[in-house]
Amino acid sequence: MDLLRNVRWLLILFGVLIISTYPLFANFLVTPEVTLRLEIPSNLRSQLRFCKQNPIQVYGRNPIGSQNICVTVLEGEVTMESFFTEEMEETSETQWSFYDPLGKQIFPLVSWEGIEPMVFVSLVRSKRGQFGVQLQRKKDGAYFFYRTKLSNWVV
Repeated sequence: MDLLRNVRWLLILFGVLIISTYPLFANFLVTPEVTLRLEIPSNLRSQLRFCKQNPIQVYGRNPIGSQNICVTVLEGEVTMESFFTEEMEETSETQWSFYDPLGKQIFPLVSWEGIEPMVFVSLVRSKRGQFGVQLQRKKDGAYFFYRTKLSNWVV
């Protein structure tokens, strides 16, 4: 009887633990294996740059880290992989985002089947070379962090 009672308590404790921690991990998702397109206003396209951010401020909404660490976004369809052609030399996490010529951050839209359009905030490159993307839902401003593959993204 004691063993059965202990097992019940463990199951109850495990259930409470899962229910109480689920909200903490619910927003860490994985992007689908489809082509994800960023919608950028056509009047900004010719001036758009993809730049490393200065990580001293709020996560994802930071000024450009250095004007020298930017890649001009070419006209036509470009994959995100084309922005990261060199091997990673840094030992820290970096964040990247889109900026206009004046250094103002641009927030393209992205959507895929089954979700509402979301705002692209930043791309994160981990110490191990893995990528994640921070998106914000337009409707309520909720933030989501998705693990992703660069090969799925088209600008």
